[in-house]
Amino acid sequence: MNIKNVMKLSIFIFSAISILVLLSGCVYFNTFYNARKAFNEAESARKESLKKGRETVQRNKYDIAIEKSLKVIEEYPNSSWYDDALFVLGVSYYYTKQEDRAERRLRELLANYPKSKFVDDSKLYLAKSKLQQGSIDEASVLFEEIFLGKFKREFKTEAALALAKYFVEEKDYEQATPYLRAVRDSLGNDIEKRRAQQYIADGLFEKYKFKDALGAYLQLLGMSPDQEETYHATYRAAVCSFRLQSIESGMDYLNKLIGDELYFDSLGVLKLRLAEGYELDGDLIQAENYYSEVATESKNNIQTAEANYRLGLIYQFDYDNFTRAKEYYDAAAKANRSTFAGQDAFQRSTDIGKLDEFKEKVNLDTLKTQTAVDDAAARQYELAELFWFQLNKPDSAISEMKYLIENFPTAYDAPKAMIALSSMVLSLEGDSAKADSILNQALINYPNTDYTPEIIAAFENPKTEIDSTYPGYFMNKAESYLVDKEMIDSAEFYYQALVDSFPDSKYYIQARFALIWIKENYKSPGDSSVIFAYQEFADSFSGTEWAQIASQKVAIPVDESDKPKQPVNGSDTTAQFVEADERPLNSQSDDTSTTSAYTEQLQSIYIGESGDTLPLFSARPVDTREAFVYPTEAYYLEWEGDLYFQIKLDFSGEVLEYRMMTNSTSPELDRRAELSIKSMRFDQLDVSQIVADLELQPAAEGGGYWFVFKYRVLLPDQLK
Repeated sequence: MNIKNVMKLSIFIFSAISILVLLSGCVYFNTFYNARKAFNEAESARKESLKKGRETVQRNKYDIAIEKSLKVIEEYPNSSWYDDALFVLGVSYYYTKQEDRAERRLRELLANYPKSKFVDDSKLYLAKSKLQQGSIDEASVLFEEIFLGKFKREFKTEAALALAKYFVEEKDYEQATPYLRAVRDSLGNDIEKRRAQQYIADGLFEKYKFKDALGAYLQLLGMSPDQEETYHATYRAAVCSFRLQSIESGMDYLNKLIGDELYFDSLGVLKLRLAEGYELDGDLIQAENYYSEVATESKNNIQTAEANYRLGLIYQFDYDNFTRAKEYYDAAAKANRSTFAGQDAFQRSTDIGKLDEFKEKVNLDTLKTQTAVDDAAARQYELAELFWFQLNKPDSAISEMKYLIENFPTAYDAPKAMIALSSMVLSLEGDSAKADSILNQALINYPNTDYTPEIIAAFENPKTEIDSTYPGYFMNKAESYLVDKEMIDSAEFYYQALVDSFPDSKYYIQARFALIWIKENYKSPGDSSVIFAYQEFADSFSGTEWAQIASQKVAIPVDESDKPKQPVNGSDTTAQFVEADERPLNSQSDDTSTTSAYTEQLQSIYIGESGDTLPLFSARPVDTREAFVYPTEAYYLEWEGDLYFQIKLDFSGEVLEYRMMTNSTSPELDRRAELSIKSMRFDQLDVSQIVADLELQPAAEGGGYWFVFKYRVLLPDQLK
């Protein structure tokens, strides 16, 4: 190759490299240019919004700046604009609520570019980022450096505003005030000074310092505020005046805004407050006129709801007209149920609606049964409570409570009514002697009521000790002996005493049930007497919770398809079930043969293979190697209750054999119960004690002793 060709080749290679470098630089510059363009547009829009008193952020612009800047940093780490890209990232992260990332990029800039033109800005935004992360102490150190250092005034102003805004949002106005005053008095420009003054005034308003707040709002009005600031300060000045009982001044402020066409869109709100002023001034006619005007003319459903709500309050409390009040409350709830006015209006309308139901006086001659008397008294009590708590009519409440006491003296709630009447008298009249005299009379009239402890506790000046002759005492003693101490005879004694002495107590039915339950679980006779006791109980107290439980006790369904057909654990036979109509004893039927057949089936639980009667083994196992787990496939059945087994125990307490005598509605549940039963081991002392006490004989085949064992299945907590 001659020299001329070599030179041509060199020129070509140099040109190609130059073009590549130029293209690379163009791509890099274009990427960063787009990042800066988006960032500058976002910053300009944000700063412009601040001039209008409310900062808005164009997040999409900041997101573009982040995307482009990251590309510059990742692909061109040695560029001359690296610090610029870091700064754009840090600020953009800050305004997109990614303060931790903002901190990381700003610290990188400060550490690697200490002479960058973005150092001061980075320190400011680093402090603001730490503040938003809740690192108050660390942020305060950074802000202190800005306040005391050689920073431009605008940096100090923004630092003070950042701290003040943070504390205002935290409702910590004491901490915010010094920074706001610094901005207002020296640091800020005109816009920033007005913003600081508004923060000061709003802080005082939020703390209910209405006199100081009024002065602060008037000071703001003297600082050449813009349209929005003028409206806010004047409106708040009116509200402060109302709170200070300077009604005329407050109405003057409102009329000034109403007369300004700039605030035409706010007429609904202004007229609502003007109506409130007339109401506070006692001019209900003018108040009603303005509320009605807003209610009928406003296109804003929130304003419509409040206007109707306030009209309802006037008609309820000032005119005592519940019918018209309910109409206005209904209109308020219809307009908007999401606001406080709409919600409270709906509740008040509902309460007034109850009056027709409760106020219908009962014809006392028709109350032939105690149940009817109790029901009528309960309704009367609710009416008195409605007047007292919801309708703010204490005199009516007292009158209705007295009516209950005088006309339903035998009602279960009569003592409770005397307690309530005493409380009402004390609250309304402040006469503790009169209130206590009502309670003394309650103790005389109802010495053994369930409400005795409440009567004693209600005395303003208690002089009476609670004795042990009230039903709750006996119930508490019985429960303590049964549950806590497992002293069965003592528990039975107190349940029986309650049943014998307090047939009108709310605990009476529960005590009756408990006596049968004790017999079943601790003193079983091994025959059907317990079943008949539960059945009689369910019939006598039908409709009660305890009757329902008793019905479940006697209603043990048996599914023929689920009965074991093969010998179990060496047993040569299965349990013999009555193959007849197997409805529960409490089913509605006059077929005595059905009842007899079902009872025989229940009795068969206690009949062993050889025809002998087996005793109930009530001791708990000391070990269950296969714990019962409620099967998920049976969740939809929601079955719980007792499963009965015949179990054969040796002297060591091990289960040698078992027979399942009743079934649930789930084969899988039954299977798991069986697995649990055969894995049980009982205390050998319990076994030997029962064998000795009952003089039991060992089984002919294989030894051991047969018992009946009741296995309780409970629903999992999540199904209850």
